[in-house]
Amino acid sequence: MRRRMGMVGAMALGLGLLTGGPAHAADAGTIHVPEDFVPALSDTRATGHYELVGTGLRLWTENATSTDKVAEYVATSTPLAEVGEPTLEYTNTSGGGVPGFQLVIDFDGDGSNDGILVGEPGVYGADWWLNTAAKTFVKDGAPVTGGGSGSAWHGTLAQWSTAFSEADVTAFGFSLGSGVKGDGVLTAITFAGTRYTFAEHVVLEGKNDCKGGGWKTSTKPEFRNQGECVSSFASASKGSGKK
Repeated sequence: MRRRMGMVGAMALGLGLLTGGPAHAADAGTIHVPEDFVPALSDTRATGHYELVGTGLRLWTENATSTDKVAEYVATSTPLAEVGEPTLEYTNTSGGGVPGFQLVIDFDGDGSNDGILVGEPGVYGADWWLNTAAKTFVKDGAPVTGGGSGSAWHGTLAQWSTAFSEADVTAFGFSLGSGVKGDGVLTAITFAGTRYTFAEHVVLEGKNDCKGGGWKTSTKPEFRNQGECVSSFASASKGSGKK
């Protein structure tokens, strides 16, 4: 049996930073890297990077230019009113950059994305600001307009939810940069009551890996029992013409 993992290295971690509200109990989840990231939403650029470090995700940029950005998203379909106060558990190791939480939102419930809300609690507290590329009707309906945040359109998630009662979060994720140099480990993401850590899929290589409970460790695919696991490899062998 082989666990397919990315580049994992030992790192001397500094003080942890919880970017969000107070810690609370949450369900456990796993984000499989990179399969669970939405390619169409990815904004990881030439000099922005990520890699697995145990159950965390190291994020880093090389300099402070427009190509220094790492941003990835996980698909969801969650009413904005039900997301709570999302948090990133992040440990900074060098550089001044800290990732922000990102919510991709369909504000009017018509099935298309209308904008992104960005949470940077270390800078703006519970105030979430709207990206400048968001649709005009979202800007016009923002709970607060004017300065004091990351853009001219901002407010708490509760205020955004009140202003847009049909708003649905279609993806959640993180962004470090652009134009920011940073290096650290994202330990977990908490969203809508679930605390997600990171892993790569465990892929079995043959029917012998199914034995001794090995079938339970497979995540791609998942098996109901040892027999199903063994049968999957037998079927694959027949399909490939192997005796």
